[in-house]
Amino acid sequence: MEKKKVIIIGAGPAGLTAAANLLNHGHEAVLLERTVFPRVVVGESLLPSSMEHYELLGFMEPLKAANFAVKPGVRFIKYGRNYDFSFSEQFTDGWHYTWQVPRADFDQIMADVVTEKGGDIRFGATVTAIQTEPQVKVVYEQNGQLTEVTGDFLIDSSGFGCVVPQLLGHEVLKGQYPNWAVFTHVKDEFRHNFPEPERISFDILETDLWFWMIPFSNGNTSLGFAGNKRHFENIEGDATEYFREKLKQSERFYDRFKDCEILFQPHWYKGYSQSSSVMYGKNWVLCGNCAEFLDPVFSSGVALATSSSMKATETLLKQFAGEEADWEEYKAYMEQGIGVFRSYVDHWYDGKLQDIFFGGVLNTTFKEQICSVLAGYVWDHNNPFVRRPEKGILSLHKVVELSQLT
Repeated sequence: MEKKKVIIIGAGPAGLTAAANLLNHGHEAVLLERTVFPRVVVGESLLPSSMEHYELLGFMEPLKAANFAVKPGVRFIKYGRNYDFSFSEQFTDGWHYTWQVPRADFDQIMADVVTEKGGDIRFGATVTAIQTEPQVKVVYEQNGQLTEVTGDFLIDSSGFGCVVPQLLGHEVLKGQYPNWAVFTHVKDEFRHNFPEPERISFDILETDLWFWMIPFSNGNTSLGFAGNKRHFENIEGDATEYFREKLKQSERFYDRFKDCEILFQPHWYKGYSQSSSVMYGKNWVLCGNCAEFLDPVFSSGVALATSSSMKATETLLKQFAGEEADWEEYKAYMEQGIGVFRSYVDHWYDGKLQDIFFGGVLNTTFKEQICSVLAGYVWDHNNPFVRRPEKGILSLHKVVELSQLT
C-alpha cells in the first residue's frame, strides 16, 4: 500500500501553498487534483497580502517572470463616478502591489514549482472515499482505476467540492448571500482606445449587482457579473448571447467590450457563498474555499486560501516536530480573517460601504485603514478597521447620513 506523509486534496493556490511549505521543511506531499491543468477558474484578482507567501515559498521569481498585469490598487465605479484605492497608500506596512492573473497560467506556474520541489501532483484524480482514523486513508479514481494511498495527515483544499466535509458527513452551509455570478474572458483588442486600459475596475450597477473588469497582460480581459440571483433571469438559452446582452448594463464599459470576441462559453456560479460546519478534526484540516467562501467582491478568495494554508502547515509542522499543535488557534485565526472580510461584504451588499466610498467622508487616515483591509491585511490588529470592523463601518456610515442632512 502506498504511503505519503501528507495527502492534499486539490491543487489550487491553497493546496499548492500547503505543499510548498511542507516540502520546504522536508515533508513529502501528494496532491490529488480532480481537474486537468490548464483550467479556467475565478479568483483572478490577487491581494498584496499573499505576496509575502509567494516570496517565502519560492514562487515569486517564476511568477514575476510571467509578466502578469500589475494590480496597484482597485477602482470602484458608481453613477459614473470613480473611487480609487492605491495599495501604496495604506495603513499596514505591506506590499504595494500584486497581480491580475489568468488562473490557468498562474496555477500552472505554482504547480511547476511544487513539482520541482519534489511534490507529487496527480491530475484527473477524483477522491471517492476517505478514512481519517486511526490513520489517513484516501481512495481516488484516475483513468478508470481506483488507487488507495495512506498518510499521517489530510489537508482538504478542494474548494467548492468540500470533499472531506461531504464524505465525513459534516454539514456544508450555504452562505447568507443568495448570489450568483457569471464570467468569461474576451479578446480585449480595443483596450488602448480607452484610458488606463489595465486598471482593474468594479462597476456598481445596482446596490446588489456589480460588474468586474480584470485586464490581463496577454491582451485578454476577464469580465463578470455578480450579485443577487434576482438579477439573473431567462438564462436557459445561449450563455454567450445572454452575456453580450447583459454587457449593456455597464454604461462605462459597454463600448469597450460590445464587439470583442468572447473566448469561451460563460461559466456560472450559483449560490457560491458557503462554509463548512467543522474546520478541522483528527488528522485533517480544511484550507481555502472549502473552509469558507464569502464573495468575489473584494478578491478575498486566493488571499484567504494562501493564508489558511500557511497557518495550517505551520501548525502541522509543530505537530510533526512533537510540539503542541493548537488547531483551535488555527480555527480562531481563520475566523478572525474571514470575519473581517464578512463585515465588508455584508455592508457592501446592504449599500453602507458603497455610501462610505462615494459619500465624501473618508479622510486620509480612514481611507488608508480601509485600504489595508482591501489589500488583505485582515490580521493587523493595529488597524481599528480590523479590530472592530463592524463598529468602524457603521460609525463612518452614520457620518455619511449626517452629512446628507446638512
